[in-house]
Amino acid sequence: MGDLVSLPVIGRGGHAFDNTMLNLLLPMHVQLDQNGRIVHAGPTFAKLLAFEPVVVGEHLFDYIQFSYPKNIVTNKNLAAHFGMPLTAQIKTQSGFDLKAVAVAMPGNAGMLVNFVLGTSLKEAVSHWHLNSKDFSAADPTVEMLYIIEVQSVLLEASRSLNDRLNGQREEAEEKAYTDPLTGLSNRRALNRHIKRLHRRRVSVGFAVFLIDLDHFKLVNDTLGHAAGDQVLQKVAGILLNETRPTDIVARTGGDEFVLVLEKTKDISPLEAIAKRIIRKIEHPFLREGQNCYVGASIGIVRAHTKDNRSIDFHLQSADEALYDSKNNGRGTFRFVG
Repeated sequence: MGDLVSLPVIGRGGHAFDNTMLNLLLPMHVQLDQNGRIVHAGPTFAKLLAFEPVVVGEHLFDYIQFSYPKNIVTNKNLAAHFGMPLTAQIKTQSGFDLKAVAVAMPGNAGMLVNFVLGTSLKEAVSHWHLNSKDFSAADPTVEMLYIIEVQSVLLEASRSLNDRLNGQREEAEEKAYTDPLTGLSNRRALNRHIKRLHRRRVSVGFAVFLIDLDHFKLVNDTLGHAAGDQVLQKVAGILLNETRPTDIVARTGGDEFVLVLEKTKDISPLEAIAKRIIRKIEHPFLREGQNCYVGASIGIVRAHTKDNRSIDFHLQSADEALYDSKNNGRGTFRFVG
């Protein structure tokens, strides 16, 4: 292992200059006499024991426990491991590992044990409120802390950037599947919804409502497009109130709306929904002192995911039923399938 480097003899009667030198080079060291009592503690080691009374004259093992190698519980045990890497903890703060090495003092004057922070470096520095002055100028710990801090800043910046990008992507996706005027789903979202229905392991029945507003062109021509936009927004609210979160409400263009209602076995509930929608849409609303009147005609098709039909197929079928509704006086609904 080679000869030990000679150190100045330091004890209670040692020179202040010698302790100052060691404090500068090894700020986390502790000097023990032949009986294992502390005769001097470096400034940083003393800082680690900030919650303890003055330790000079006390036994090191009252404050420190060694976890590797095991069974180092006496001065003699420690002396048997001179020059070997050791792992220790402060008894009152055992959550942090300290690395250590012990060497003999010249002239049989005791021993010197030098400690350094272990793997939880960043946490230990924060816990004990350490700074660069608490380490030797040649100690790479300061540079490691700088690197850790830079990595932390970069990681936080990266997370922030990812959050912004994810937010922008989600916003773009939301816009891509949303009708800007009513906030309803658009035709693209409707196609996606039907495809997802077909991908389910358990097949399910559903109904497609194709709703076309009656007399909507008259509102635009007499009251203006702003009034027409208000009508479309009012209808959107009505349709949302008549559906469940598992259903989809879409505006597919102009004054045309589509509902896809899941788990529909019986016709009676569908008839009731259609009647309510027509009644609510026919109710006039006031626009700048004038009543706006529109109506709704509905074509309904009942379908099942096991048939694996596209939304275009269902809409074409619903359009035939809608055509029958228009030809039967409007303001009514018809089924197909």
